[in-house]
Amino acid sequence: MMYHFDEAIDRRGHNSAKWDRRFIGEGKDALLPFWVADTDFRTLPEVNAALAKCVEHGIYGYTLPPEGCAAAAARWQKVRHEFEIQEEWVTFLAGIDCAISTAVQAFTQPGDEVLINTPIYTPFFEVVLENGRQVVSSPMRLVDGRYEFDFEDLSEKAKTAKLFLFCNPQNPTSRALSREELEKIGEICAENNLVILSDEIHGDIVFDGRRHIPIASLSPELAQRTITCTSPSKTFSVAGLVASVIIIPNKELRRRFEAVKERNCINTNILGLVAMQAAYTHGDDYADQVTAYLQENRDFAIRFLRERVPAINPIAPEATFLLWMDCSGLGIASENLESFFTGAGLRLSGGTAYQEPTGQFVRLNFGCTRATLKAGLERLERAVLARK
Repeated sequence: MMYHFDEAIDRRGHNSAKWDRRFIGEGKDALLPFWVADTDFRTLPEVNAALAKCVEHGIYGYTLPPEGCAAAAARWQKVRHEFEIQEEWVTFLAGIDCAISTAVQAFTQPGDEVLINTPIYTPFFEVVLENGRQVVSSPMRLVDGRYEFDFEDLSEKAKTAKLFLFCNPQNPTSRALSREELEKIGEICAENNLVILSDEIHGDIVFDGRRHIPIASLSPELAQRTITCTSPSKTFSVAGLVASVIIIPNKELRRRFEAVKERNCINTNILGLVAMQAAYTHGDDYADQVTAYLQENRDFAIRFLRERVPAINPIAPEATFLLWMDCSGLGIASENLESFFTGAGLRLSGGTAYQEPTGQFVRLNFGCTRATLKAGLERLERAVLARK
């Protein structure tokens, strides 16, 4: 079946955080939103059919995960990522943010150090601080237009940490880590007896013929210290159904994780799990096609910026639908950058929210129709030209 990602679907008036008038305004003054990391694409029909069947039943009592949901998640990991898992390793949560908080509480004590890389998705440091732990950051380095890990710095800071919060593909830099990089990270974590929480929510969306490599798939030993977190939300446009897959091969780590999960009462809901099972059972073609469309969007955006807005330097994504952009060439003070984009009629995510130190980066979500992306980039072009 062919899916049509150019279909224009009006999300306003449907409780979309991304498109809600509280955040983007309305009428002629409305901003075009490229911020919240969900897509504007209709999900696959099998997901809608499974949800409709569940809704038709009309009773939403206390429920268990559907039989076959863990098997569908295991099939997806094996077929898509060559990661063989057992169903008993799988637990479900409402979201990966919940998994981060659960892992912090399960595997560290107040005052302990938790290692992250920056720039990074905000809950990686916010959740640590909110739980009374210390954030230890190992900044990534921008080398020839590509973010790289500083392994010497990472190794030094791992010596005193208890938990490593890892993101691959990386948000917001959109790196897809190579096997060699993952092996080095695994070696550092093993040497320092670190538990790894690996956020792999964007793992289905990788470009240029790459394959996503779950870090736990590298070896049985590494799997025993890794909590792999993923979800159908980014791939299949079901983020609002808040259902995530948490894979924990180590029985003792799984017991401790699930004990905190139960204490905090953060199980997912039946609709999210029904959608997950349908997506992971029937979604192979959809995932292939949405990735191809997003790669074309990526190429369109980079080409547009380099040809028509050269003052903005895009960091070419290897994965995800997020474009990290260096705006230092605009010559705008960091404190005025947000107002510049708002004045251009755009809502983007500012880089300081991800602990980027210069204040000169923004993140653009290109998980939208080509027409919406083109309209947004043209607004940006006009705003830059107006400053000359």
